[in-house]
Amino acid sequence: MKRKLLCIFTAAMMIFLAGCGDVVVREETKRRESTGESWTVMLYMCGSTLEEDYSRASDVIRSLKYDLPENINVLVETGGSRKWDLDDVSADYIQDFEVQSNGLRLINQRPAASMGNSDTLKNFINWGIKEYSADHYIAVLWGSGGGPIGGTAYDSLYNYDSLTLTELKTALSGVNDKLDIIGFDACLMSNIETASAVSLYADYMVAAEDIMPMSGWDYWKLFDFISNNPSSTPEEVGKVICDGVNEKASGSEKNFIAMAVSDLSKVTELSQAFDGMAQTMVTAMDDVSSLREISYAMNELEHIGGNSLWEGYSNLIDIGELTSVVSDCIGAPAANIADAISKVVVYKQMSEYHNMSSGLSVYYPSKRKGDEIASYRDISIGKSYIEFIEKICIDTEIPGRVYNYEDSAGWKTYNDMAYENVLTASSDKNGRYILTPFHPEIITRAGVNFYVYSAEHSCYLYLLRDYSSKYDSSSGNYVYEFTGRLPELNSTAVSMYLVSQNTCFDIYSIPVVYDGALSNIRVSKSKQADDYGEYKILGLWKGVDEHSGMANRKYTDLKTGDVIIPLYEVYGEGGKKYVEGNKIRIGFGGAKITDKLMSDGDYIVSYTAEDIYGITTECDTNNLTASKGKIKIMDY
Repeated sequence: MKRKLLCIFTAAMMIFLAGCGDVVVREETKRRESTGESWTVMLYMCGSTLEEDYSRASDVIRSLKYDLPENINVLVETGGSRKWDLDDVSADYIQDFEVQSNGLRLINQRPAASMGNSDTLKNFINWGIKEYSADHYIAVLWGSGGGPIGGTAYDSLYNYDSLTLTELKTALSGVNDKLDIIGFDACLMSNIETASAVSLYADYMVAAEDIMPMSGWDYWKLFDFISNNPSSTPEEVGKVICDGVNEKASGSEKNFIAMAVSDLSKVTELSQAFDGMAQTMVTAMDDVSSLREISYAMNELEHIGGNSLWEGYSNLIDIGELTSVVSDCIGAPAANIADAISKVVVYKQMSEYHNMSSGLSVYYPSKRKGDEIASYRDISIGKSYIEFIEKICIDTEIPGRVYNYEDSAGWKTYNDMAYENVLTASSDKNGRYILTPFHPEIITRAGVNFYVYSAEHSCYLYLLRDYSSKYDSSSGNYVYEFTGRLPELNSTAVSMYLVSQNTCFDIYSIPVVYDGALSNIRVSKSKQADDYGEYKILGLWKGVDEHSGMANRKYTDLKTGDVIIPLYEVYGEGGKKYVEGNKIRIGFGGAKITDKLMSDGDYIVSYTAEDIYGITTECDTNNLTASKGKIKIMDY
């Protein structure tokens, strides 16, 4: 019996070791016979923090063994990481590999160079086209993404130098043949600016509008499809890629799937339609009431990527949703762009939390940084849209500002009203909380802020801004009905920030320390009839880098035994000071968010009003006490 068990164990170990053999091989293997039209896939793999922190690039490389037919070539170029989890992939070199049935064969290597440099990308694609000439070409940029401002391929060897859209355009303009597909296995790259930048150099773009799951593309599914269906169109291949991402993702990764296939031949038409809509929006800005309609509508927009003090800001909104919400304000131009979007986005794979998404985003500075807005001029798809942005950001110092709205009649009217617009908040005899603006015609929404007093820290801590106050058009006041309830995570009051909205869901973010690092618990609150008001925890996400805009790809599920420490912003410190709360250990019941009666104690409440230019003003606070489920607000 022992001998038999030993034989079984030995056989099992031989199988295991065979499966864990060298990833990088020296010898060239014989291919299967050709199956038809030829394809060359070029994977530009910038390891960066994905490799250094998670060994993710190495995991992908290990998975790329595939028995390809003679007409299908897959090339991989590696770089951009200070270390690799594979012995034969070196941080000291840019290395080129060919995918084979037994692993990756090293073809070339040269001294390290920035993968955020346009020449590095151009040289790789041109080498692939020259040495592996084919009927069809796919170039895939693998790594981290930061949208139209940050770009992609952040190289940690070169201070996180990235391929900006201008550099991406420069690289592709020097490529010796047109690509069938330009793909991004990276976050936030399905946007109108990227599509416009690459539109002359590829037929289709395949990318994620939101966070690309860590699991990424299913390369086996892609290789299998083009090997067995070599006469497929690029559009059909794009659909397979999108479906593969959705099928491969698991757990919390699935919540933010937002993949799209874009027909780049139709992008110019979309850009022109969008700029026409933007021009109408600019014209409407000269009238305070028209601008209020537009600004009010834009409050309901879905924000893509990070959108809070703790997550960082990606400054992206869905272009289709923008069109939809302003259509009632500006009419025909919005209808034109909706038609143009449908021609560009030929396929999309969206999670339920992106069920209103078009598949393409567009830059919009919810966090207003003058230098960033100035840099956007170089990649904006139209003069009218950059004019709209510069004018809506009238309070922002923008270097080299082109468009000034201060001399217009609309700005003069607004400025006079804003100067006079005293905001007062008080309770009425029914206990409702009332905001009375002197000029309600320039206010677009008002939220009630809740802060709880912490005896431990001797200060008030932020909990929530609730936007459920109702506008009373007859009085011009905003009215808030206290429910006496606030959201809690496993019976602990936490701070929650609204980061995105659409007609079906509100998305909130809770800042916490998890595994020793700042993270954010993403939470949805349903607006749908069958589960209205219910919360669902979507996962933990580290957010975007404050300086580069690089979005983290890893979503993590909260599980039994996890420990988190909630973070709270200190009132009156302008987001510059925070404190840590008590540890929360996740038990067998899991993590749950529920609205519960406010704990007994002292609170302060205030209104924050947002005006037609997105400028926010917080009123003086009012004291509030909670005792046994009853609340009392005190006016000064």
